[in-house]
Amino acid sequence: MKILVAVDGSPYTQKALAYLAEHRTMFVDGHELLVLHVCTALPGNVKRHVAKEIVDGYYAEEAAKVFEPVKKTLTEHGVSAFTTQERHGHAPEEIVAAAKEAGAGLIVMGTHGHGLFGRALMGSVASKVVAESPVSVLLVK
Repeated sequence: MKILVAVDGSPYTQKALAYLAEHRTMFVDGHELLVLHVCTALPGNVKRHVAKEIVDGYYAEEAAKVFEPVKKTLTEHGVSAFTTQERHGHAPEEIVAAAKEAGAGLIVMGTHGHGLFGRALMGSVASKVVAESPVSVLLVK
């Protein structure tokens, strides 16, 4: 099964990765891991006034900040069979789209655990992914 692991560089990402490693027989061994980071897209008015190379460099730099610790954590836990992908846009939409495109059977992500009141005020990437995903979502708190 393909498992999409959504990462954002937060401590919650590290908790999700640790959980996967601790339960590697269920979530890692024999499965294909796709580690996804979604960078918030730059506004169109910014991209129009900045060279494409600068925009691409910005996205690459932001992705590297997230992927380097993720790669280190996975490697430390003996997980080497994974691929990475970066996307730009609205995180919940991009996570669900990437899962569909990859044919993932599961999405794994860390969650801040704000609770009902916090989600009502701020929204939640995790709750939006759960609501929109056609596949199961495992939230690690």
